[in-house]
Amino acid sequence: MKGRKDFTINSISIVIVLVLSFFIGIAIYHFTSGISVGELSRIFAYGAVGSKHCLTETLVLAIPLMFAGLGIAFAFKCGLWNIGAEGQLYAGAIGATFAALNFTAPAPLHMLLIVIFAFLAGGAWAAIAGVLKAKLGVNEILTTIMMNYIAMWLVHYLVNGPWWDRSLTRPQTSYFPTSAWLPIIVPDSRLHAGLLIALACAIITYVVFKYTRLGFNIKVIGANPKSAHYGGISVPRMIIITMFISGGLAGLAGMGEVCGLHHYLIDAQYSISPGYGYYSIGVALLGGLHAWGTVLASFFFSAFINGASYLKGMTGMHAESVFAIVGIVLLAVLSKEILIQRLKRLPILRGRD
Repeated sequence: MKGRKDFTINSISIVIVLVLSFFIGIAIYHFTSGISVGELSRIFAYGAVGSKHCLTETLVLAIPLMFAGLGIAFAFKCGLWNIGAEGQLYAGAIGATFAALNFTAPAPLHMLLIVIFAFLAGGAWAAIAGVLKAKLGVNEILTTIMMNYIAMWLVHYLVNGPWWDRSLTRPQTSYFPTSAWLPIIVPDSRLHAGLLIALACAIITYVVFKYTRLGFNIKVIGANPKSAHYGGISVPRMIIITMFISGGLAGLAGMGEVCGLHHYLIDAQYSISPGYGYYSIGVALLGGLHAWGTVLASFFFSAFINGASYLKGMTGMHAESVFAIVGIVLLAVLSKEILIQRLKRLPILRGRD
């Protein structure tokens, strides 16, 4: 009962935060462009969900945010500040590319191998920071941030060196065989089956934290590591496992990008990710570190980005105006916990614990 009430309050807080962010962003656009609030709102809403193309593009953008957001939520639940989802995304893209280009199998089996390799690559990348934290006490914030840049430059090295298909004009790998392409699930769109895999990961994440000993141990460590230790939980071991799972989920975001959209690995400067790993921190926090909250937050966050991008294109505003909207949302995320505490005091939502 209490968990259901917390989820309801968190969902309401997400909607309130995003509505307030929307109106603040629209107000900024209004005062800088002179266009009416009503017209700006109409253009923004159309760009987010106003047509089949806009809606499917919003869902396409939500896929990597969902994967990486779930990974961030896993780490944060354990009290670990994984700021490395961006690098883990790139590591997952490397693992997916290796499996796509070096194995031959029927489509379902080939995709399964790719998913496994992407998860293992992203997980291994994050586990390095986990081991340093568990064994040497090295701050995971510093290691995960630094490893983001290492992963990006590793992609740069691979596509400009041993993996560069020289028959192509720019540094990139060969195109993946069609057995390594995530199938399109909505005709005449870019929406691919990565969405279904991400939703499956959300279900698994929910089950893990709701019903398994692993999820219980992670939450106990996140609440009080000393109590967890005295309760017989191996904290160092759980830190490594949690970082591995966190990185593995972020690695699947990279798999979705290379297998669902590009169908090859390209240099980081041409943008496999425009910062999904960093955005996903806001997504996870906005979702209250809850599996379904993260799914909801990823959709709303992607709708905001696509709506702002469409608004920028239709009104001729500066490209950086999109980041203003994103920045407003991220600032609003920081105030969400205060809002949740306020909501809990309302008689209609107080209920009985």
